[in-house]
Amino acid sequence: MRATLGEEFEAALRRHRVRTAVEAGGRSWTYGDLDRWSAAVADQLRGAGVRPGDAVALYLGNCVEFVVADLAVARTGAVKVPVNTLLPEATVAHILKAARVRALVLGTGVVAVGERAGAGLPILRVDDGGGPPAGETLAGPRDVAVPPPAIGPTDRAAIYFTGGTTGLPKGVVHTQASAVAVQYAQIVEAELAQDERLLLTTPLAHAAGLFAQSALVRGATIVIEPGFDAARALDLLRTGGITWTFLVPTMIYRLLDLIDAATRGREDLPLRTVVYGAAPIAPSRLARALEVFGPVFVQLFGQTECPNWGTRLTKHDHDPARPELLGSCGQASIMADVRVVDDDGAPLPSGGTGEVCLRAPYTLEAYLDDPGATAAKFLPGGWIRTGDVGFLDDGGYLHLRDRKADMVISGGMNVYCREVEDVLVRHPAVARAAVIGVPHEDWGEAVHAVVVPAVPADELDRAALLEWTRGELAAYARPKSVELVAALPETPFGKIDKKVLRAPHWAARDRAIG
Repeated sequence: MRATLGEEFEAALRRHRVRTAVEAGGRSWTYGDLDRWSAAVADQLRGAGVRPGDAVALYLGNCVEFVVADLAVARTGAVKVPVNTLLPEATVAHILKAARVRALVLGTGVVAVGERAGAGLPILRVDDGGGPPAGETLAGPRDVAVPPPAIGPTDRAAIYFTGGTTGLPKGVVHTQASAVAVQYAQIVEAELAQDERLLLTTPLAHAAGLFAQSALVRGATIVIEPGFDAARALDLLRTGGITWTFLVPTMIYRLLDLIDAATRGREDLPLRTVVYGAAPIAPSRLARALEVFGPVFVQLFGQTECPNWGTRLTKHDHDPARPELLGSCGQASIMADVRVVDDDGAPLPSGGTGEVCLRAPYTLEAYLDDPGATAAKFLPGGWIRTGDVGFLDDGGYLHLRDRKADMVISGGMNVYCREVEDVLVRHPAVARAAVIGVPHEDWGEAVHAVVVPAVPADELDRAALLEWTRGELAAYARPKSVELVAALPETPFGKIDKKVLRAPHWAARDRAIG
């Protein structure tokens, strides 16, 4: 393995120069094209004052320019800060400030928010579907030398922001060594071959961006879509020569619904691998997916602090004859270890339920500017606490049972309950609020609000309350249902007892986690 992500990219760009690297919007670019283009953008970033170790935010939708900017950041030795285009403006501003971002690559689809949140920063604008940009735009391809940055494996490569129980996103710092290691884990576990054609429809600012990086290291071809549309995705799977894709369970359901509404038959596709994760999949839908698409599924389990590959459920493990495995998260990935510990951090034997811990060469270095949270995350020996509760069976398969962290995963997106609760209690008709995840057939979990009214219950219009959150929260974070109660249950320590709130919703489920 090379020392830095930039070195990995430069070697791949030259090794695969004549191969097609990216297809998007009816156009294609070779690895040689991306080499010249990312070199020009790297030079543009340096001209904007970006130096090795400086943070550069990528705040734009899915497009080839995202990939080019990603390459340029790595080749400059800068630190990538991807920003979800669905986040509220205040959260975007918080991320840019907390990461001390030096420059911003901004899509026209979110240009107004980006210009306000990034006021005073050098901004390089990109048309990501919002129309022609005004102002300084991302540089086009040209021949320019990229001097090697003076960085090494222990320097920062990326800061990924993830929410917390406080409701404020916190930065997760990954080093160059971590960024390189996860590429090799993905190439092996996601079964990425050089002749792969990857369809990426989920945000490049999230897991899809890591898959794009690994595809480039491998020499594969990435087919980028601006978002997921089931009919369009199915058409590409049937006619676009797609061999590999990443989906969250909701997307698998949408594809199955389309197919079942038509032929109900097995699809004869060139598809070899479907990696899925971010939320549990309903066993009945997984069984149907295996019937329709065949033995192509690989499940991943990880978190921002240990990207993607903590454990994996392989294609071989997706065996209808072994249904007990289909409810698990699989075994430890090739470069990772997994254990379950008690409250004191001591390992538990097989079958013992406790907190899941992971160890890998691609775990976080630290939480940004938060030594307390960093210390609490790590156990001796390089193990990190995941905040998830589960057990390991005798075969080393991980089974999740609950989540310590106050988080809901809805349609593959992380929803941090405190953030939603803080919004709800700002409404004049709400005295107290607790947010939980409840089972949802498509999304895994739906966001559900339990509210103590500040007015007589018959005066609180639940539909109006849900509509009110539209301007306050990202679409995936908004509550989908509201329950009115006289009081919230509390633990002996005075905290809201969310297990009591969840219990009636999850009582009939084998897996008490969304």
